[in-house]
Amino acid sequence: MHNSQPLSDAREHAHLTITAITADKKTQCRLMGLGLGVGKEVELLRNRHGDVVVKNSNSRISLGLGVASQILACRSARNG
Repeated sequence: MHNSQPLSDAREHAHLTITAITADKKTQCRLMGLGLGVGKEVELLRNRHGDVVVKNSNSRISLGLGVASQILACRSARNG
């Protein structure tokens, strides 16, 4: 999985591709409704000790530590 890590551990301003979501089905469905699913590219705008804000297309989504730690992602090709 190309060095996947939880969003809660990622650096700010990184472009990431979601590789897995380990949350329960209810949370996975809620995240899909927000446009966050496996294969989706996001930019991590803020990481404040695990609480994160991600940019998804034109939306900004704030996630708490519990959810952010259950979303695994790797650096996308946009990072260079």
